[in-house]
Amino acid sequence: MKNREVFAGERASTYDTGIKLWCPDYDFTQALIPSLLGSYLSYTNESSILVAGCGTGTEMKNIVQYAPKWQVMGVDPSLEMVALAEKKLAILPPGSYQLITGTTDQLPNSTLYDAATLLLVLQFLSDDGAKLALLQSLALRLKKDAPLIIFDIFDLAGSFRQQVSLLKAYLLQQGVAPTTVEQGTSHIIHDINYITEDRLQELLYEGGFGKALKFKQTFIFGGWITQKQ
Repeated sequence: MKNREVFAGERASTYDTGIKLWCPDYDFTQALIPSLLGSYLSYTNESSILVAGCGTGTEMKNIVQYAPKWQVMGVDPSLEMVALAEKKLAILPPGSYQLITGTTDQLPNSTLYDAATLLLVLQFLSDDGAKLALLQSLALRLKKDAPLIIFDIFDLAGSFRQQVSLLKAYLLQQGVAPTTVEQGTSHIIHDINYITEDRLQELLYEGGFGKALKFKQTFIFGGWITQKQ
């Protein structure tokens, strides 16, 4: 898959610390994921969950601990992130999860999953066909009506820079150095491939999904649930 972002070196080793700083309610969002999935799937039944861009394995760990009968497949293009996930998930029961270094389009489309998650991934892909290709690859690997949970940086009705300003104020209040805040928010504005909520919905329709339900927003971060059509 083109335009993919691969975390390596310090970016991988410091990811868990950094994302909790820059995404104010990251832990809360991660804690929501299992129950959101549980609103579509019975936690007492066996179900298969595909975690695209699994990173260091946080959501995989939360999902398995919530529903031990669920089988979780994690995929990430970063070898180092997958290695960190292996360490984090070592406490889980054997056979409850599987990790693969790669991308979703490399998975066999003969295996269909009951649900999928896509957290903080689309923002790294250009809207030149790469975002759509990822969504299509997920749709090909999901059962009909399977839920897809998305959490991503987005632009709400043209207020992106205003939302970034609110995030900056929060970070400064948390004691983050002003130079770090300026560098980080400049990176977000100029380097992140954020899109509007309307554009996200267009891509979801084109990619094989239905109407998205937004379940949360904090500053530039939004969360949605949609279903495979």
